[in-house]
Amino acid sequence: MLILTSWLKEFVHFTVPLETLAEDLTMKGLEVEEMEFFYKGLTPVVVCAVKKIVTHPHASHLKVCTVTTGEQDFDVVCGAPNVERGMLAALARPGTVLSDCTTVKPSNLYGILSDGMLCSEAELGIGEDKTGILKLEPAHGCKPGKSLIDVMGLCDWILDIAVTPNRPDCLSIMGVAREVSAIYGIPLTIPQSTDQQINRSTDQQIPISIEAPDLCGRYTAAVMEGIKIGPSPHWIAMRLQASGIRPINNVVDVTNYVLIERGQPLHAFDLDRLTGPVIEVRTARPGEKIKTIDGKNREIRPDMLVIADAERPVALAGVMGGAETEVNDDTRRILLESAWFIPTQVRRTSKVLRMTTESSYRFERGVDPEGVISALYRTVELVGQITGGRLLGEIKDVYPKPYKSEYLSLRPERVNTLLGTGLGSGQMAQFLERIGIELDHIDDQIIRGMAPTYRLDLKEEVDLVEEIARLYGFPDIPTHVPRAGIATRAPEPSQKLVERIRSILTSLGMTEVISYSFMSPREIEVLGLDKNDPRMRMLNVQNPLNDDQSVMRTSIIPSLMETVARNQSKRNMDLGLFEIGTVFYAREAGELPFEEQRIAGLYTGARYPESWSWPSEQVDLFDLKGALQGMLQALGISGWKTLLKTADGPFYLQGASASIVWKENKVLGNFGQIDPNVLEFWGIEGPVFIFELSFNALEKAASQQLKFTPLAKYPAVERDVAVIVPDRLSAQDLLEYISGRGMELLEEVRIFDIYRGKPVPEGSKSIGMRFTYRAFDHTLSDREVSKVHDPVVSSILKSFKANLRN
Repeated sequence: MLILTSWLKEFVHFTVPLETLAEDLTMKGLEVEEMEFFYKGLTPVVVCAVKKIVTHPHASHLKVCTVTTGEQDFDVVCGAPNVERGMLAALARPGTVLSDCTTVKPSNLYGILSDGMLCSEAELGIGEDKTGILKLEPAHGCKPGKSLIDVMGLCDWILDIAVTPNRPDCLSIMGVAREVSAIYGIPLTIPQSTDQQINRSTDQQIPISIEAPDLCGRYTAAVMEGIKIGPSPHWIAMRLQASGIRPINNVVDVTNYVLIERGQPLHAFDLDRLTGPVIEVRTARPGEKIKTIDGKNREIRPDMLVIADAERPVALAGVMGGAETEVNDDTRRILLESAWFIPTQVRRTSKVLRMTTESSYRFERGVDPEGVISALYRTVELVGQITGGRLLGEIKDVYPKPYKSEYLSLRPERVNTLLGTGLGSGQMAQFLERIGIELDHIDDQIIRGMAPTYRLDLKEEVDLVEEIARLYGFPDIPTHVPRAGIATRAPEPSQKLVERIRSILTSLGMTEVISYSFMSPREIEVLGLDKNDPRMRMLNVQNPLNDDQSVMRTSIIPSLMETVARNQSKRNMDLGLFEIGTVFYAREAGELPFEEQRIAGLYTGARYPESWSWPSEQVDLFDLKGALQGMLQALGISGWKTLLKTADGPFYLQGASASIVWKENKVLGNFGQIDPNVLEFWGIEGPVFIFELSFNALEKAASQQLKFTPLAKYPAVERDVAVIVPDRLSAQDLLEYISGRGMELLEEVRIFDIYRGKPVPEGSKSIGMRFTYRAFDHTLSDREVSKVHDPVVSSILKSFKANLRN
């Protein structure tokens, strides 16, 4: 089923993107197989300006126009009377597919090569005017070289929807619109035609009889006169073409238009070619034949239903009309048919005669018996508007056994049992009302209502369960994995934390390594640790494989150093590595060793991959500090700081290491640059920057819950201050002093400059600090900021005997 989106929007005004609509329709059971741009044939059409016009030297009724797209000139032969110099027109370049499905090609017209075509609205398929070429008004964005699609805003798409056999109600624009309305809960607008909208003339009754009521449940007919046969308006022809139907003439096109719009097949007879005139709905008589509108003579079996006049069959009921009574250019009076034929008989006729039509396709699956009359009213209205025809008398409706919808009942408890959901009866009722079910009873035990006549597939409780599942959303229905016999324990909090750390460090560009827990004693001794350091209490392995694996490791740093050395020997110089592992400290004889989990990581080599777009820079200590800061922040650890004293890290380069401490100076770990003398032991080309953290300390400091801080609604105010302080004072001391004052409006303080040199006195340095103030409920005034900022600056100057730098 091909659905033009602009047509669909006349019934239900959806605002979601087409991709979202297609996905939602598919997930609700209407698979959108393809989306095609309706105006794709006009992609090569561009705006051009006519520069010069000369009369064709060999055909005086033609002109040779030189047009420009701004970048290139083209000669085009044109016969339009309204072409003039300086105008903007639509130039169809070779490859353009016009509305009559012809493709524009370079053509030699009377000895002149025409490299394209200046087109009219009708030729482009965007209007009905074919008296001259399309004249474009100069406006913003309309200039030579621009795409006509962009300039005119031609944005329409065709959705190719695969409709399952149980959903014949969706074989129409209106049917798909009902689905869209139900999915998004938006209003549905259906054009209604009434007697007041129809132009009438004198009464004339055509006798209609249904002789086989078991094969035809309803037959309606309308007689119209004053018909003027001609081509259909552009908007009808365009929509039919988008739906895959070839326009024929205005009357036939209207019946096809209503077929696509409402899903109700119709047929138009030339009234003056009907004998009687009379309409009989009956089975065929022995020996009867019919010539159908496709020009073929067909023999009819007695069990086939036909539409007949007083003498002969004039149509195969629900399949195809007869050629002898079809509408042609001489037709002035017509009889419009709208009926409800039983699906089994239409399918039988269609299969025996090997005929599949748009009508039979729908009748075989079932049409709405109550939509028969409304579709006929709609057809009469459109035929009257387009052809000038008038309705003769009243519309005849023969309905021997009116269709009665059956009441359906639903048990909410049964729904939740089948779907595995916990929906309430009220929510279920809303879903059912969206698909047109009229409910008269709702409670927690039972929901009862009448299904709409167009939903012939709703017959029992399980059908309603399926509808609830569709609208609730199949992806939202919980999936329950079958219970297995093997039960696993939930991961411990420490295991979850390890996974978090592993994920964080990996996202920072580091690669995890896993190394042996054995090492050589020399690898610990080379670190220069004090003899009383716990890391010197190594646990000997009773039966080591070799001397290099004779003790259990007391630090992960030697393991990472060995990995760096191995990689550098393979010329892998740019490394970011980490390891999460256990270290072991020996105790008294006879006691098990003390085990502690540690986390270590390092950077060495280039900061960026070798590329013309990146500078050639080496990593430094601040890259490592940034990675540590990112990890601690991701773990929800706040209030930590760095201390430039690492008594337990003699293997660091002097002055290039720090400890990370948390509340009450609890040490989380340390980081720094490895001393070149230590690197020499492994033959490593430095520098190497490394950190080592205690997992137990991180576990106590890490937050198990993430806290969301909303974005600020009001602007911040920044104040910069540069103070001159003694060189021995660290910037960290300044920051801790400021944060310790607990200033309410202060959002952040950061160091943006440290300067030594003239005019700063020798032995001193200038520290530049940026204070950021913000209130979360209003915009701060200058006075409010000064009231907070000035006292803290004065306090800094007094407490640290500092001076403001001019």
